[in-house]
Amino acid sequence: MTDNVPKPAPLRIVAGVILGIFAGFFIFFAISLLVGMINDILGTSLSMSMKFNEDIWSAVLLVVIIIICTAGLLWLIYKTPPTPESED
Repeated sequence: MTDNVPKPAPLRIVAGVILGIFAGFFIFFAISLLVGMINDILGTSLSMSMKFNEDIWSAVLLVVIIIICTAGLLWLIYKTPPTPESED
């Protein structure tokens, strides 16, 4: 069963992509900080750092998180109908 949800405006799609990229960066840095704190507390040698230009695992994690955040936001945009304009 399909709902008759209108296609989102291009501006909403662009906004979702930009927000997904920003959210992905912030989530990546939060994960990196948490792994760094665990690394310091436990004394382990986890190979995660915020220097994603030097560590391939960090770069891969950054790209995966950005893709997941962008896809999630675009899914929400396509699922949610636009707000109807009010007639004043």
